[in-house]
Amino acid sequence: MKSPSPGMRRALRQARLYGHLLVRNDRLYHPGGNHPICSIQLAREMVRSGWMTKQDGEYEITPEGQLAAESELGH
Repeated sequence: MKSPSPGMRRALRQARLYGHLLVRNDRLYHPGGNHPICSIQLAREMVRSGWMTKQDGEYEITPEGQLAAESELGH
């Protein structure tokens, strides 16, 4: 399995904490958040990697994403 970048790992941890992430202005935010967590491009890469899924404008973490978020392996 490919190791997530630090930015991906941060987004995955936020998705795990809040249950899902929301899309606004081409960025992902946690519910009620004012600061972007990551870009849509990075989110799409995480979907392609199987770490997140997208449904109805929300991104949710997958079981594989949970493992990747906990990974402490470097590149």
